[in-house]
Amino acid sequence: MNILKGIFRGFRLKLKKRRTPEGRVEEAVEEREPPRLTMRTRTFLSGRGHLLASYPLYEPWAYAFIVEDPKTGKIVYNVEEVSMNETELETYKEIIDYITWELEPPEEITDAREYLMKYARKAIRLFQIRLGRTPGLSWAKISYYVERDLLGYGPLDPIFRDPNVEDISCNGVGIPVYVWHRRYESLPTNIVFNSEKELDEYILKLAHMAGKHISVAYPILDAILPGGHRVAATFRKEVSTKGSTFTIRKFRADPITIIDLIDYRTISPEIAAYFWLIMDYKITTLILGVTGAGKTSTLNALANLLRPTYKIVTIEDTPELRLPQENWVQLVSRPSYLATGGIGEITLFHLVKVSLRYRPDVIIVGEVRGEEAYVLFQAIATGHSGMTTLHAESIDAAVKRLTSPPMNIPPSYIPLINVAMVIKRVIRTDETGRPRPARRITNIWEIEDYEKYREIARWDPIRDTFNLKLNDSIVLKKISDLTGKSIEGLIEEIARRKAILEWLAANRIRSYREVATYVQKYYVNSRAVLREIGVGEL
Repeated sequence: MNILKGIFRGFRLKLKKRRTPEGRVEEAVEEREPPRLTMRTRTFLSGRGHLLASYPLYEPWAYAFIVEDPKTGKIVYNVEEVSMNETELETYKEIIDYITWELEPPEEITDAREYLMKYARKAIRLFQIRLGRTPGLSWAKISYYVERDLLGYGPLDPIFRDPNVEDISCNGVGIPVYVWHRRYESLPTNIVFNSEKELDEYILKLAHMAGKHISVAYPILDAILPGGHRVAATFRKEVSTKGSTFTIRKFRADPITIIDLIDYRTISPEIAAYFWLIMDYKITTLILGVTGAGKTSTLNALANLLRPTYKIVTIEDTPELRLPQENWVQLVSRPSYLATGGIGEITLFHLVKVSLRYRPDVIIVGEVRGEEAYVLFQAIATGHSGMTTLHAESIDAAVKRLTSPPMNIPPSYIPLINVAMVIKRVIRTDETGRPRPARRITNIWEIEDYEKYREIARWDPIRDTFNLKLNDSIVLKKISDLTGKSIEGLIEEIARRKAILEWLAANRIRSYREVATYVQKYYVNSRAVLREIGVGEL
């Protein structure tokens, strides 16, 4: 019942009465104040700010307004919610008060969130009957705030609903909460924690929602929130000088697909078709980039193109990958039962070893950073295909990391990586002339031998185009030797797949399940798919 404990963290309610075990009603020992957690700014309403974008987060209750100060150029992410009047606020507090003291633990193990929401609806209905039709009282609005604060993430709940936000972070008391927006990158919000106690209680709420513990004794938290969001937090001033902090990396329920990457111009249709082809033949792929460059999103997008009949095993610290294939085993590492580590810990190293028992066609490791890399390379050497990501900005830097402690890959194993790419954050100018962040796959190499790499694709930053050279591809030659198909025939096959990807992008068929459907249809009857998109045989 940790989640039930955590749900009530962060509330500052004026508790008037409580019921004793004997049934007597007595005054509460402590009085608490109504919630005063956020400070709203409304510059966009006063005409002093330029509105760049606005869209609903949870219609009709919460909206996002992205506003630019014309004097300083500062951009702020404003969260605006429908406010409650005094009557509604008082009723809301009474309902929270009632639920806090009257809710009993379930008699049997059940979904805690569903159980709590069911009880909350019952409490709201009870107050509706008691108060009847009260002028100026919106029960729908009250229900929104009860659900937001009991089952959601309180004042940050609207931001969690924004698909454009990747990260949410708080750097301390009195500092605006920051978000990482897909279009505008790092933005301050109009949400501020005004006291250390408010921020501490919010972090305790997050910890309990994740089923984990954080305290002065163990002031670091790394956990998974409901919905798959990953939270990292520090508690008070034990390890962070400004007090409690947290960062939440949001999990995207609808993952980015290869069609999205084409629409974002992160990758060209031809390069995407090239990867689609080489993964048919279990070519090992390494994705490079710095933190936040988009390595995992690119990995997931490419993995969605794998042949549906392949047995796939994914290994991650945090379950971020989402694949449409049924023949897929998802393994996730587990921390120790003890906060100090050790007992019961399951690392990526253990999972890569056990994955070989599953007879996989493809092993996908979310990120290699330690001794698990050696086991992965051993698996690749025995005939398994592999895909993974690595923090590095170039192929030279990646090889230096791989051949150094703690990975210690022998130089003779480096050619087991067939293809490496690097994805980077770059600055592009939009249609209004404003600089905007973007992501591009800037270089692709085919690895011939240790310290011998052949660049087959490069992004041109001036024209924002990709130059792909396939005639000298050693990977296509390897596939040609394996299958007996000519390199010209393989290039024609890439052209056919490119046409399919372009058609999907033009028709906005982008969800990972829709893309997977066409990938499977192409393997079953390629001519029928080509006829459907109206290109015929190329």
